[in-house]
Amino acid sequence: MINHDQQEYEQTKQLAINFFENNKEIKSLCFGNIRLNNHGLFHLIFKNKNCKRDLKNQIKRFQLLQYIKPVLKNMKYYQEYLEKIENIRVKNHGLIDFRHKIVKYWAFIAVINDRIRIKIILKKIGNGEIFFWSIIPYWKTKHYKDIRFISLHKGDLNED
Repeated sequence: MINHDQQEYEQTKQLAINFFENNKEIKSLCFGNIRLNNHGLFHLIFKNKNCKRDLKNQIKRFQLLQYIKPVLKNMKYYQEYLEKIENIRVKNHGLIDFRHKIVKYWAFIAVINDRIRIKIILKKIGNGEIFFWSIIPYWKTKHYKDIRFISLHKGDLNED
């Protein structure tokens, strides 16, 4: 028997897969065409190669995918930028190899319907194309008196 969370997960995951299959590119005012590929979908499911995100985290990210198009279509400027050298896995004559490459990240922060604050992260490896990397509910808060605040990101564009 499948519990409610598992059923919701399967439904939202299928919607995410359909979203990626039906949207190979999104037009952006800031960058032109943004690719949607398996790297972004994989990152919504996994934190890294060996560590899967918890179900509720994945469900929330899948539900937010519907906002990617309107945000990227209408935003002229990004709010965050990160550039660093990373060890990237590449195929070299059929063999897997690791190379140091410059990786760039851009983040767009938007408020949707005056209530949902999201961050959309784009990525570019070396001279490649810019592609969708992640979307997260964006709350960066701390404790204030008796109020407990939530933080669902780390501030590292690679991990988020």
